[in-house]
Amino acid sequence: MIFIKIIVLGSTGMLGQELTRYLSSLGNDIVGVARTNADYNIDISDDEKLIECFEMEKPDIIINTVAIVNLNNCEIDKCKAYLVNSRPAGIISNYCHENDIYFVQISTDHYYTGDNDKKHSENDTIHLLNEYARTKYLAEMLTLTNPNALVIRTNIVGFRGWENDTFVEWALNSLKVEEPINVFEDYYTSSIDVYNFSRILWDLINNKPNGIYNLASSEVFSKKKFIFYLAYSFNLSTSNCTPTRMNNDELRRATSLGLNTEKIENYLGYKLPTLKEVTDSLKKHCEDD
Repeated sequence: MIFIKIIVLGSTGMLGQELTRYLSSLGNDIVGVARTNADYNIDISDDEKLIECFEMEKPDIIINTVAIVNLNNCEIDKCKAYLVNSRPAGIISNYCHENDIYFVQISTDHYYTGDNDKKHSENDTIHLLNEYARTKYLAEMLTLTNPNALVIRTNIVGFRGWENDTFVEWALNSLKVEEPINVFEDYYTSSIDVYNFSRILWDLINNKPNGIYNLASSEVFSKKKFIFYLAYSFNLSTSNCTPTRMNNDELRRATSLGLNTEKIENYLGYKLPTLKEVTDSLKKHCEDD
């Protein structure tokens, strides 16, 4: 196996941390870029410093995990959402195309609504309900101006260990102290843990496909079902959980985020993880840490 140099943008985030750890464990040379506590402390909206980093390191692959994922923050500061979620993808994709570097843009699943637990393929109709979805979709289009680039649609879960709790950290903390929580029956995803995600992404980028691929759990499930499976994997009670439905607040949210993984499964030749395998993986890595 040939070991390569990979720049991970957003290396201190939930996904970036695990990508850095896993890809390094395989013997690759990983260069982390983030606002703080990274090999290069750079704001991704500063394209001049980004390009300086790329020129200095001369990577084989660049993976962009950076995004403002808080939907309300994207609505409040639309300009910042564009400068972080969209514009860098175009700058990086163009640089990679000119310098024969493989570019991977991590996208989202926040494009579908109103069809419950449907599994959406890469070619299904997109619904851009809010600024987050608009900026992430624009990033996809800018990325794909490079014919050799890869866009990954996904919904990731895991542990970050600093700053605000991730969804999984919040859910586990609430379950452990039996704090009352509402669990949504009508919000569907195909969430995959960052550990399985990193392993599968490595298998994928070794072959350098281009275009759009869904990388997610092979199953679609409600948030309620996810939390119940999470509780089962961690041997926790769900007596504090109250099933409920999404509220129609002022911010329009996509609620049917299930992804069809047949394309990537056919390409790689194996099935992607089930919900149980996702929550069991979270349990395993929580114990390891």
